[in-house]
Amino acid sequence: MKKFRAFIALDSKTNHENLKVVKKLHPYVYGFKVGYRSFYNINSDRLIKEIKKNKSKLFLDLKLHDIPNTVGSALESLSKINPDYLTIHISGGSTMMKYALSTIKQKKMKTKLLGVTLLTSLDSKDSRDIYNEHDTAKLVKKFASLAKKSEINGIICAGSDLSEIKRFKSLLKITPGVKMFNRKDDQKRVTYVHDALNLGANFVVIGRELINSKDPKSMLQKYYEKYQNQNLWTN
Repeated sequence: MKKFRAFIALDSKTNHENLKVVKKLHPYVYGFKVGYRSFYNINSDRLIKEIKKNKSKLFLDLKLHDIPNTVGSALESLSKINPDYLTIHISGGSTMMKYALSTIKQKKMKTKLLGVTLLTSLDSKDSRDIYNEHDTAKLVKKFASLAKKSEINGIICAGSDLSEIKRFKSLLKITPGVKMFNRKDDQKRVTYVHDALNLGANFVVIGRELINSKDPKSMLQKYYEKYQNQNLWTN
């Protein structure tokens, strides 16, 4: 069965609730994203086991960012989990990213390393304040270029940045901060799922819209019928 080209963000208050989400949605989606809240919560080992048991992809969103040796040590600790995808901050530098890749290879992990460009909660003002660059697209291109040179597998970027980084074809592109239908957002750079996939995202990250749906399969079918977009589904 084809699956929705999305990772579901597991961000419930408890992993008991997250486990319910996995059991409910795993037939319909590509994988699940486990971030700080879920990873550091009780029963995270059970949650990860459930994701893997259902043959869903495990996206561990820990955004590693430290000196190379410390990041390498973190990966050694994660080798038993062996996530399919793991995030690292590109701003940590090329040496850090290459050290992470070296550890993944040494530990014979299957993990694909994804570099975080600019968080979707940040806008041009934040970009100027932090990086002295008001043009977020220009900054994301710099990050993407560094990710490619460092030979990591892909990047995390907003949908609004996808058209600017099309030339980085070798990098996987995963886009958070997306929506299927209209809703209020706590993120500043948001786009629709179908637009992100049409612009070159390989996968999107989505949460509450599907998590809170009583019938996710019907919701996905409704979305497909509305946009008739073949890119929504995995092969």
